Amino acid sequence: MFPLVAFGILIFGVSAGRADLLKELTTAQQSEVRAGNQVTVLMEVPGEPWPRVTIYRLIPSTPVRVAAVFFDYENTASYIPKVLKSAISKAHSPSVADVDYGISVPILPDEFYTSQNRLARLPDGGYLISWHLVRAIQTKASTGELRVMPFGKGTLLRYRILTTPSSGMAGILRGKAIEMIKDTVTAIAKEVERQQSQDPAGLEKRVKALQAAL
Repeated sequence: MFPLVAFGILIFGVSAGRADLLKELTTAQQSEVRAGNQVTVLMEVPGEPWPRVTIYRLIPSTPVRVAAVFFDYENTASYIPKVLKSAISKAHSPSVADVDYGISVPILPDEFYTSQNRLARLPDGGYLISWHLVRAIQTKASTGELRVMPFGKGTLLRYRILTTPSSGMAGILRGKAIEMIKDTVTAIAKEVERQQSQDPAGLEKRVKALQAAL
């Protein structure tokens, strides 16, 4: 996430009616995702200096586990590169919270910002965590979401974000920002796998915390 936001080659089967997110991609991109590769789509938005970034990835886990790892906001700084700080500053409800983040920014001073994150369960058996910028030092606006849905024996993740930087950040950090978003999704996938193999008890506590919030 700015302001946000590998498991080898696996072939996932697709259940009928469960590939809605995948249909957003071209045939070639769908093949890449099915092969276990991360696919990034950039869309230029009129009036915005940075594109809307959307990333698709399969994760060999359940949607609730993937969502639970991301929903543990205060653990974000422990596994996502460049995140210096992640702490809940205000809980509006069990599923809505303001989260304070600190991000290490190349060249320019580090960025500190607050986003309001919202958790929801979806009818397809998936989950949605959406966010919007509340305040920041160098960023004008940012909205994004992480959506996960059942996909064969695993989970299809779609991470989408649009950020409006300050004029000073716009040209200098465009490429770096996109790379940071890619690294964020990679880190989420790796953290899910790490917790499943090395901390299953802790992961199940996170799942219960997510379910309690809903």
